[in-house]
Amino acid sequence: MLQLSGRLSCSIERTVCLNLLLVVVSTLPMALLLSGCGNNASQGNLPKYSTPSSTPFPAEYRVLAQNLGMELKSDPDQFQNDREISDVMAELQSVLLDLREIKSNDKEITFLSDQARDAITVILQRLDNVNSLPKPPDAGTLIVGSILDGLVGNFEGSHHRGLEAEAKQNALNAEIQSMIAALDKVDASLQLLPKIAEKYSATLSDSTGRIKVDFNEAWGASGSDDWLLLQNRGETLEDCTILVQLTGAKGDIRKNVHFLKTWPTDTSMWGRYQTGKEVLGRTVEKTTVTNVKKLDITIYSPQFATQFQYVYQGAEKDKDIAQICKDLSFQGSYQPYQAGIVWDTQRGVQLTLNGVSLLPQCRVDVSFLKEGQSKSWFWKHDSWVKEETKHFSTPKGGLDFDPDRIDFEISFPHTNYKYKTTLNVATESGK
Repeated sequence: MLQLSGRLSCSIERTVCLNLLLVVVSTLPMALLLSGCGNNASQGNLPKYSTPSSTPFPAEYRVLAQNLGMELKSDPDQFQNDREISDVMAELQSVLLDLREIKSNDKEITFLSDQARDAITVILQRLDNVNSLPKPPDAGTLIVGSILDGLVGNFEGSHHRGLEAEAKQNALNAEIQSMIAALDKVDASLQLLPKIAEKYSATLSDSTGRIKVDFNEAWGASGSDDWLLLQNRGETLEDCTILVQLTGAKGDIRKNVHFLKTWPTDTSMWGRYQTGKEVLGRTVEKTTVTNVKKLDITIYSPQFATQFQYVYQGAEKDKDIAQICKDLSFQGSYQPYQAGIVWDTQRGVQLTLNGVSLLPQCRVDVSFLKEGQSKSWFWKHDSWVKEETKHFSTPKGGLDFDPDRIDFEISFPHTNYKYKTTLNVATESGK
């Protein structure tokens, strides 16, 4: 199976290693992945049963889809993050050999295999060039060289050194840009697989009780990847093409296509979706969207086919965030008013985050209360890391009493989940 995400792009990073790629990969805890398998799915008025396909399934399509389809794994730990460039090139060469053997009477299969074969040939050529081209020195080496040139008065040498580094970088950039264009062509071929699969598929039918789905979006301490769980609760399926269309809160769309030669009954499969990497002003290998709103899933196989929608934004997402925050806690301390020589310290409070490693963008509402008196303010933060203390100081003259209780409410964009805690000023401990 050709899976460029996390393989080819990581190899490019290690080869070029000059501020072109930044890869941050984390894995969600299994407990989070298994939480909330609510199957919040809906579908149209589909028939109860599929009519199996009477058209023979072409072996050539199976070869094509196995090589182009995105990975699905029975265990999320099976996904690989980094690979040596030699391993990537060997895999691409193996894919190329498979594609060259495809001979089909289906013109669409032939077209896609030819397009993918040509693109992978370019990728291999460019990858080999990138690997063999001379690399420019890093910024630190250039600075040291310039200082040494300055000490000996070799200003012309410093200038030529800079020009030479720029030329080397431009040569690498040209190869990488060509590689990115070829990657786009491979992705275009991938996107067209369902069009072919539909021709050899059973008719669409109701999936209720047969396919279970769960989705977990990257959030805070959960890591940088989105995860999809699909579980087959029906009979074993063969030659499954699975189209997953993700729609973001702003309407942006990403289509991912998977292929399973065999999907046994009562088996769960995992898909990993990533935000991509910035390379030369382009985002490459992006397989998800920002703030996933819903997933539209279509499954094609000769025995069974279905189509349904899974709504993520709302109850499902709230449940996932609650799971991430189940160990969230704070240590608090009240700050009384203190008169100063230059300025006064206003009443306020400080909170230290515990329990989780990171909170993303959040809003903190703070209410100061005492015997029927109440005053509230709110603060916004881009992030909050474990053991970091944040100070919440009221404006000058804004709080004119010492509270005996302080209530906190922490909320986050794109979710209704809220975390609430109270600081009793007498004991100064978060609950």
